[in-house]
Amino acid sequence: MVTFYTRERGLVEAVARGIGKPGSTLSAAVEPFTLSKLFFAEGRNVDYLTQCRVIEAFYELRRDMTRYAYAAAACELVLRTTEASQVVPGLFALLESYLHALESGDADAQVLSWSFQLSYLRLSGLAPVLDRCVECGKQLRAGAYSAGKGGLLCTDCAPEGEPGLPLSAGSVKYLESLMEFNPDHIRHLRLTDQARHDLQAVLRSHIRYHLDLSLKSEAFIRRLRRTDDRHPTSD
Repeated sequence: MVTFYTRERGLVEAVARGIGKPGSTLSAAVEPFTLSKLFFAEGRNVDYLTQCRVIEAFYELRRDMTRYAYAAAACELVLRTTEASQVVPGLFALLESYLHALESGDADAQVLSWSFQLSYLRLSGLAPVLDRCVECGKQLRAGAYSAGKGGLLCTDCAPEGEPGLPLSAGSVKYLESLMEFNPDHIRHLRLTDQARHDLQAVLRSHIRYHLDLSLKSEAFIRRLRRTDDRHPTSD
């Protein structure tokens, strides 16, 4: 049983018979992150993959552990939050664009991943509210982020003892700019350490609260980054 995300039918689970046999014409289509044209036969209880034509294999993503991990994080997010046959308009194109941007290696993989997650939340109608207070509607440039409320709170509406995560105008601006996935913009973006901390904290808590989800691949990415920090590459 293999799971695909498709343009026309959303998430599809199908049986791919014989993919482990030498010379199988279907085996290429079930490799991770592969873009293919697929043909299914509808069965009574399950679909069957009958033919495929690989369009883009994204080989480089499988040759680099870091990029592989960030690609896996995006696919895990889609897989674990999308119902079978649920089509999210724009999601297929977003995922394809994200994989191309990751493979090119021209932009920071972590920032690309954050932008993908924010864009996915926007497409799903679950993006954090960042331009106004979610309680009183007051226009804001900065404020305290509350996962439970789904966005920013002004100083008057933030509950005592639960101030939330303070976000500067700069961090809010970065979050808003990354909500539209644009690899060219990301390529030239330079985030401060504080902005990186804020973006990661907002996304992690927002996804955990609103999707009831902690990504397993994110934990693997954190281990990879700690390893890289202990063993920096020499020039």
